[in-house]
Amino acid sequence: MKYCSLQYQMELYPFKTQTEGLDEYAKCPSFWDAAILDAKVLDKNLHEAPNVANLQKAVLRIKEEFNDLQYFISTGQPDLLSDSMFKAIFPVYYEKATDDEKLCQDIIKAIKESPVRRIKNKYSDLFSWLKPPIYEEILSILQIVENGDNTNADIFNKVRKILDWIMTELNTYGLLTIEFNGTNLNECSRFLASNELQEYIPQYIQRQIHSCSAIANEGSHRRVSDEDVKSGKAPYLIRSTVYELLNILVWMHQLPEDDATRRKITEQSLNSKNKVRSEEPNSRKIPQKPEFDEELKVWHCGDCMLAIKFWEEGKVLLTDITPNSSKNPNIKKRYPYFAKYKTVK
Repeated sequence: MKYCSLQYQMELYPFKTQTEGLDEYAKCPSFWDAAILDAKVLDKNLHEAPNVANLQKAVLRIKEEFNDLQYFISTGQPDLLSDSMFKAIFPVYYEKATDDEKLCQDIIKAIKESPVRRIKNKYSDLFSWLKPPIYEEILSILQIVENGDNTNADIFNKVRKILDWIMTELNTYGLLTIEFNGTNLNECSRFLASNELQEYIPQYIQRQIHSCSAIANEGSHRRVSDEDVKSGKAPYLIRSTVYELLNILVWMHQLPEDDATRRKITEQSLNSKNKVRSEEPNSRKIPQKPEFDEELKVWHCGDCMLAIKFWEEGKVLLTDITPNSSKNPNIKKRYPYFAKYKTVK
């Protein structure tokens, strides 16, 4: 199928057996547009003889499990091209070399009508590099946006998952040098907003990271956002938040990949981290908004656990910071300090 790749820049992913290919498709159906099936294909392993019976297995599985998958049968086997039984079972097939142009045109026509493909084409600057499972998550978010569903507040849970993935990726890259543990999204957002990192994180990206994190994070403000979206009071909040998220993804993909620049970025991030640590005693004197750790079910400000059962709104001023004596080792590790607090407006 070099013709499709060379003439139409189609991305082709070859698989050695029909089982391997369809199993891969099952992991992330939205990643694929169509399947080209060889008429004589292997079933499960390389030691078998390729035959048409395995093609029948593949077609049957597609019809039973993957009804939306467009498939095209291709063959260059002389015995099949003259086999009336094969032609009766598979009346639509493409002869290799002879029908390559028609095959490409039929594939393009079939997938062009797909709503999923229209979204992929519109946001090609993302889908050209995203991989599963984030690929599917972004696609599901954009399907909501493109369908004009402005009241589906569940989208913020999806945005939160993408933000978690972004923080993990930035940890691995070396730009985010404080550990992202799944519950400190706001803390990571604040760290990335450092003036020292603006050489690598434009100010508009810093603001968009903060905005998305504030909207997608759990808490009383999130409940207000959800209610306003569902009631129609904020008809553009979904779209604006998603577009901010897309900007962040595009920026992240453009980060330099050469080792020298990455080391420089990590060094700058570590310097910013050390500066934050040196300022922590003073920062605890500044009113803060408590955050809820969904995993450990505790409220906290940074690395200080708070004795809060329920929180509506407002900020607290930390007082009497002492070592955390919690009997739960996971809580004690994540929040080494316990703090009393005063409520402030």
